[in-house]
Amino acid sequence: MKHEEDPKRQEVLAVGAFLYDRASGQITDADGKIVRLRRQSESVLSVLAEDAGEIVSRERLIEAVWPGIATTDDSLIQCIADIRRNLRRDVVETFPKKGYRLRPGASPLLRSGSARWRWAGLAAGFAAALAATAFLAFQRSPVTALSEPIVPPTVELGRPLAVLPFVNLSEDPGLRYFSDRLSEDLTTDLSKVEGLTVISHASSFDFRDAERGFASIADDLGVRYLVRGTVRHHADRVRINVALVDPVGEANLWAERFDGDSRNPFDVQEEITRQIVDALSLTLGAEDGVQRRVETDAYYMLLRGLEPLRAHTAAGNLEAREYFERALELDPEYARAHANIAITYGREYVFLYADEPAPESVTRGLEAAITAIRLDPNLPDAYFALGVLNMVIGEHDNALAAARHSIRLDENFSDGYALLAEVGVHGGNLDEALAAIRHAKLLHPRYPFWYDWIEGHTLFQLGHYDKAQPLLQRVADGNPGFYRGLITLAANYGQQSDRAAASAVLAEARTINPDITLSGEAEKAQYQFAARRERLAEGLKVAGLEG
Repeated sequence: MKHEEDPKRQEVLAVGAFLYDRASGQITDADGKIVRLRRQSESVLSVLAEDAGEIVSRERLIEAVWPGIATTDDSLIQCIADIRRNLRRDVVETFPKKGYRLRPGASPLLRSGSARWRWAGLAAGFAAALAATAFLAFQRSPVTALSEPIVPPTVELGRPLAVLPFVNLSEDPGLRYFSDRLSEDLTTDLSKVEGLTVISHASSFDFRDAERGFASIADDLGVRYLVRGTVRHHADRVRINVALVDPVGEANLWAERFDGDSRNPFDVQEEITRQIVDALSLTLGAEDGVQRRVETDAYYMLLRGLEPLRAHTAAGNLEAREYFERALELDPEYARAHANIAITYGREYVFLYADEPAPESVTRGLEAAITAIRLDPNLPDAYFALGVLNMVIGEHDNALAAARHSIRLDENFSDGYALLAEVGVHGGNLDEALAAIRHAKLLHPRYPFWYDWIEGHTLFQLGHYDKAQPLLQRVADGNPGFYRGLITLAANYGQQSDRAAASAVLAEARTINPDITLSGEAEKAQYQFAARRERLAEGLKVAGLEG
């Protein structure tokens, strides 16, 4: 029986698709071409290689590479990022609060800086997944003409309503997620009612525990009506009080109490929705039907995952995915859990949570989106995820179609409009993109920061640099770690011939990615049209970017 050689004893170590010569420190690719790292990065790799396959503590790495020098973890993190950029992200594993581990024989390299991040070179399985995505999402869709543009209305929203987070009156604060998500699901159900405009629940989320000041809240959100409620748990029973509020007169137009089994939250949710709809003299669409019942514990896992997802951080994204995966362990056919898993994979690249785009991650995301659509073809979030992932790989037509379809399924879906705009600025109609992101802001008055970036990015590509400036600057000021925002801001300053400001912003971007090149940024932006790449490149040239 042949045993594998201990990687610690190998003179030449396989690292991804590369060979690392311990004695000389030389790294070569499959063609024998030498790959060069920064000197300190080479030293970090050497220490990791001494115990390949085992965790090496941060303290040991810092002491070995910077002996006797006071330094921070930032220097080590930069070296790890340099190794991953050149030898692919998964060759070095991170173990929080412990250290790093070099994985000898890791999967082949996907280099950065190449056209479309070299997505064309992905494995056949990924291509098959993409083909299946297009087939399942569009060929079997009941909606026709998916590629027809959707131009959002520019007039004020008619008779808008907001659902405030329900107040948790239970002694257990851990049950707050139940009341929060009950109101979120109610928002989703009401948004499907024809003729009723419902503001995104994420905008009203800041008004948790609101018991007064409804006129001020309504004015802040720009709505005509408010729905408020309270939830009280006792053992397995739940009592929910709901009211439809006219904030002008601080009066309840309608109020009702519901008692039910907290182990069956869907019964309560459906009844509340129908009562409120009746109170507004509206009727549910004929196609709404009865949704498939989900295992209650799986539903709770989904609710727990939505909270960290809203944080818009790398850590929150991973925590959310863990909850969604636990939901699937309880109910493997839970479409919303599959859709949200797909969203987390898309966010890794939209917000650059990952150092390099990993093909297997995008494949997993596409598979999750496909599964969600198969299980529930009327789920807007599934098409939203599908659109994000297609945008990541530069499939703009598929991404646009998915975004438009998510809006057709829910005309109040603010993130669907935002995605339509983001894809549009990369590979669609800029006027439609601008109308879409502005409509998204109407539907989501307390929108996340990336809405401003999308609008500023669109105005930049339209050549309205003065209008783009305050939006892009606000994004950079509030989110200094948002790399894509800094790049767009630097280019916008450059297009205004403000070399000093452009160079200063570019310097901030270099603290995140020291190896910025002009050609690399133009390719990563994945613009479908050469004129848009050139506009970005021209602005970055003024900022002093080369290469």
